[in-house]
Amino acid sequence: MLNIYHLDLTPRTELSAEMAAVLSKAGQRRRFAEGSWVQQRGDDGDGFWLIESGKIAMCRHGAEGEQTIFAVRGSGDLFGELAYFARTQRQVDAIARADSTLVWLDNRTIRDLLAREPALATSLLASLANQLRTALDRIDIARHGKAETRLAAALLDMAQNADGAINCTQQELSDFIGVSRVRTGALLSQFAKSGIVSLGYGQIEIIDMPALQQLLPD
Repeated sequence: MLNIYHLDLTPRTELSAEMAAVLSKAGQRRRFAEGSWVQQRGDDGDGFWLIESGKIAMCRHGAEGEQTIFAVRGSGDLFGELAYFARTQRQVDAIARADSTLVWLDNRTIRDLLAREPALATSLLASLANQLRTALDRIDIARHGKAETRLAAALLDMAQNADGAINCTQQELSDFIGVSRVRTGALLSQFAKSGIVSLGYGQIEIIDMPALQQLLPD
């Protein structure tokens, strides 16, 4: 199966450890083996998930079997909340990239939690507002951003779920940001020469995070 990576700058829903524990206690714990489907595009948005452990890929599948990966979420992240609050169908597939333990929160549970946990409502509202803001930023980067800007944004996004070095080939990264492999390699070499990243075989380690952040639009 062909994997295509699509730049996703949408921030994760930020929950405190205490609030995540509340959700874990209230919801239904389910386990998914690596490669299992958690949801499919078009499913009803009748609840959302908390990831306790593992990694979940947000993606879409094309007619020729290609898989477009939009994001990979990890421990402590929520997913599916946008479809739930918008009362729409799921817009992406979700597949376990590792053995994962998830907590399912259905409509009744969510309504009960929102009624008795004002902090949860505040966190979700702040997150949804931030996702709208960064969606506008993403459109601006896609339309007007230079190649080095798109590369910096991609590396920063991928680093959020990397355990140390980012495991990614230059070809995957070039597909991710929509420029040629040659141009991507040249930019990575430039970043490495400037001390921003360190390059290994199939791996990229970010050395200077602030320098990457300075390449993003204000």
